[in-house]
Amino acid sequence: MSDQVQVTSQAQDGVIRLSFDETIYPRDAVFGAAYVLLDRAFVHLDHEAGKLIVSVRPKPGAALEASAVAGELENAALAQTWRREIIQENRALIESTTARALNGAGGAPGLDDLLDASLGDLGDAFDDPLGIAVSWEEKYGKKSPEAAAAESQAKDQATEAEEPKK
Repeated sequence: MSDQVQVTSQAQDGVIRLSFDETIYPRDAVFGAAYVLLDRAFVHLDHEAGKLIVSVRPKPGAALEASAVAGELENAALAQTWRREIIQENRALIESTTARALNGAGGAPGLDDLLDASLGDLGDAFDDPLGIAVSWEEKYGKKSPEAAAAESQAKDQATEAEEPKK
């Protein structure tokens, strides 16, 4: 680590100016750190000769001490930088976990998806050699007029055969 100061601060006319070394603190980390102060102060970000300049002016009614603001902003920038590095190191894990979560959110596959899927050795699992899986329409559907007449005639003959003769 170098002996150079990575963050400098100065207070003047109620405005606190902090200067962050851009080689150590990435731009998005400083932006995230500045966001922490938005409820209490107006924040202006600028860039100047390899440094990010953050100007902080307290909102009306908010009293900010220069050293406390400088410390808080530097700590927040360090935390944001560390989070950024952790995310970059674990990007593959984060992406695969997110992909699995989104894939599982789709729900279970439908019957058509299962029928279209390759079953390997179970390719004949949906065969019906005993004819059990006959649809209702095939089993009880409308009959042709000839078949209906033949069935009616057979019922009549069975009824006549059962009636006792007088």
